[in-house]
Formats: sequence, structure tokens, C-alpha cells
Amino acid sequence: MKKLLKGKPVAENILNNIKEYASKNSLKMAIVQIGDDSASTWYRNFKSKKAKILGIETEEYLFNKNDNQNKIIKKIEELNHDRSITGIFLEQPFPDNFDKNKIVDSINPLKDIDGITTLNAGKLYLNKKGLFPATAKAIIEILDFYDIKIKGKRVVIIGRSDIVGKPVGFLIMHRHGTITICHSRTENLSEVAREGDILIAAVGKAKMIKNDFVKKNAVVVDAGYNVEDKEVNGDVDFKNVKNKAGFITPVPNGVGTVTTSMIFKNLILAHKYQNE
Repeated sequence: MKKLLKGKPVAENILNNIKEYASKNSLKMAIVQIGDDSASTWYRNFKSKKAKILGIETEEYLFNKNDNQNKIIKKIEELNHDRSITGIFLEQPFPDNFDKNKIVDSINPLKDIDGITTLNAGKLYLNKKGLFPATAKAIIEILDFYDIKIKGKRVVIIGRSDIVGKPVGFLIMHRHGTITICHSRTENLSEVAREGDILIAAVGKAKMIKNDFVKKNAVVVDAGYNVEDKEVNGDVDFKNVKNKAGFITPVPNGVGTVTTSMIFKNLILAHKYQNE
């Protein structure tokens, strides 16, 4: 391993810029949570605390699993029209008895700071300016910070989720990288993964990516975050891979550290777009 791609210096650089912008502009984030998923609750509280440090106001709107869906959508539409609200963040996952797509697309795309609405997905596809998923943007931010070039590189992405795998694929393609997106049905997965000059793991399975998945001196970016028996591991078996990789992100203090800062960066973008 030649270099550890730590997320902390990347995040600190972004957050300093956000704090400066927030000192000159009034920013307010609405956080909507449906149900009581423990990870969502933790993440909501974390964002609220971080926002306070940055000088950003937050409002929380909590709904239980038995609330009427129309009531939730009505509240989101009120937030859409509230000029004091800069951005709306909808915590996920939420209970299966709700129509996820309907609730997501009730968010004004100009306030969609998690980049999950259909319109923002379309803008990403067409390479137009918009608000895009924070984890996908965090991966690009890390590569940029450490001056890792994407243009002309073969980039293999393991995972095809709507919030990481697919969007980071488009972001890389727009930077002239050549992408291969793999998933659970990809044949000879480790062989395909070894073709990557840059390998991005976003599959959600702890330590799945072993030494034989990695091309010698490849850049390995681990977007996984798996908690088992109070131990946190990424999708990459770090100890197994680190000596073969040229560059690698750790877990924790890698992609996840940067992801939250990208949500606040999206909040600033939302403020700019709304005032154009």
C-alpha cells in the first residue's frame, strides 16, 4: 500500500468552506424521518449536531409508521413552498407500507439535497447541473483531493444501488472514465474486478472484496459500512488487500466521513440554484 486515502482531511476542507458560506448566508435544512430505524435516528441526530457547528439551522419532522402517507406528502409540499427552507433531507430506509417513489418525488428537486428525486437522476444521466447523491459525490471528491486521475482509466464498480453504484458510474463516465458496473449476478466477478485501475466497492457485504479482486497497484475505494458485533468493516477486506493496492480508503475514516460533508455541500448548491 503506497497511500491511505483518509476521508478526514477531505471533509475538513469542504466543511471549512461550508462554514464560511453559512456565515454569510441564511441556510436551513429540514430533516424528515418516517418510522424509528435506529441507524436513521443516529444519522439524523448527527447531521443536526454537525449543522449547528457549521452555523446551519435545522428543523426535524418525525412521523411514525402508522401515519397517513398523504399527511407526510402534504408536509413536504409545505416545506417546498417555505422560502426559509433551503433543503430537504428524507431519511431512509422507512417502513414498507409507504410508497417510497411517491414520497421521494414530492420533494422539490431544487431542495433535494440527497439527490434522490427522478428529476435529479435525469439531470445526472444527461450531465446537467443538479443535486446528486452524497456518497457518489464523496467518492469523486476523494479522488480529486488526492489528485487521482479518472480520465482514460478503467473503473470497476461493484454494486448498482440508486444512491452509490449507478450515480458514481455516471459521474465517472462524465469525467471520461471507462466504467464496468458489476453486481451479484456478474460472472467471474473477481476476474472482472481485477481489470479496474480504480475499484469501487459499494455492495454492502463486509470484507467481500479480497486480494484476488484487486489489480496490483489499483486505487481501491471502499464505500461500504457494515456493523457486526460492534465491529465496523467495509466491503473490502482491508488487511487482505492493503499491500496489493496502490491507494486505498480505510473504513471508518474514509468515504463515510466525506459523505455527510457532501450533504451540506449540496445544501449550498441548492441555495445557489434557488437564487439564480
